[in-house]
Amino acid sequence: MRETPEKLILEPTTRCNFKCDMCVKQSKGCRIAEGDLDDDLFSRCEGLFSHLKSVIFTGIGEPLLNINLENYISRARDLMPEESIKGFQTNGKLLTQKRAISLFKAGTNKICISVDTVRPGLFDAVRKGGELSDVDQAFDSLKNARKVMPSSPVKIGIEFVLMKKNMEELPLLVEWAAKRQVDFIIVTHLTAYEKHLETQIAFLNNSSEALALFERFRLKGRKNDIDIMQYDKILWKFYKSDKDIEIYNLVKVLKDEALKQDLYINLFHLLAELPGEYEKIQNIFNLAMAKATNYGIDLTLPEIRPKTHRNCPFIEENSYFVSWDGNVAPCYFLWHRYNVMRTGYIKHVTPVFFGNILESSPEDIWTSDAFKTFRTKVKQYDYPNCHAWCEIRCDYVLDEPFYQDCYINDIPCCDCHWNLGLLNCLA
Repeated sequence: MRETPEKLILEPTTRCNFKCDMCVKQSKGCRIAEGDLDDDLFSRCEGLFSHLKSVIFTGIGEPLLNINLENYISRARDLMPEESIKGFQTNGKLLTQKRAISLFKAGTNKICISVDTVRPGLFDAVRKGGELSDVDQAFDSLKNARKVMPSSPVKIGIEFVLMKKNMEELPLLVEWAAKRQVDFIIVTHLTAYEKHLETQIAFLNNSSEALALFERFRLKGRKNDIDIMQYDKILWKFYKSDKDIEIYNLVKVLKDEALKQDLYINLFHLLAELPGEYEKIQNIFNLAMAKATNYGIDLTLPEIRPKTHRNCPFIEENSYFVSWDGNVAPCYFLWHRYNVMRTGYIKHVTPVFFGNILESSPEDIWTSDAFKTFRTKVKQYDYPNCHAWCEIRCDYVLDEPFYQDCYINDIPCCDCHWNLGLLNCLA
């Protein structure tokens, strides 16, 4: 257990000048209050800076709406190790030439702009409140700032939210980014906060290991004239024929084998996967990666399938999240109160706070028994994988507030997509 965090994520504001369709702020279940990080709250964090590898100013809002952003960055720069990251993510609309130079002078060394399409019509539909020309202007502003301050080590990047309607654009985005002197691109899958957005999710639900096991049993059943592809049709039948029972029993053996191998499987997910889906996405990723390598762009891609062996990037990297009003959370997933869709079901997310830095010191919160115990439990990964396992969503997962999972754990990490490798973020 480190005595201090290594990464600090500070929320400059929850206000935004866009109304993006896929944003949690536009969802019916969003219960996030609006406000800005102030000087008093920032000052209380300053004791952490000398130990940090990075500070990222981001959250549920547009950071450039906080007029004190440059002040906070410059103060962080003066207190942090020289090689540390001082960055933020923006929609780019307010990134004028004057603001870009101001941010460079303050010590910003990593700026990430959200770009989900290079088609103007689709951009307007996805990023409501902005236009593609706004993003072009933002990159022009950054290019100019680099000319004015050529010794500044600022890395410029793009975050791309991958959806079915835009995923074929990814290789084109890489070419578009190269012309604008982009250093890195972060690709993340869509998080569906409303039911209609679930149809746009591009990732597949089955791990490679689960799919391989299923295929082995499918072929085994075929040799004995047992078609496990019919499992979803016979499962709920009250009166099952002899053939139905054979299918049911073979699937039971499959599930027992999965448990022995410590694999999570969901028969409905396995039966629903269409041939060629994985190959289509993988080909897009391969082409985008080849172009990125050619242009010298650092491209970070998400998993296409959920990982069998989970990894929480926030706990493993000793991250510390502070909301605009001072609440301390362990990760993006548990930072606010909202609803999110999970395979057709509404999941109520209750934030997990370990204190408020207006009431306790950030250091004391980090070393508190509650926060240390939480981090220990997360890193044990001894909780169910509800995404890959449960054929229906249970009350443990869906109810608010969360009390426990079916393993009797009191940490709400069983239904998180971050630790499955499906989501990426600026770090």
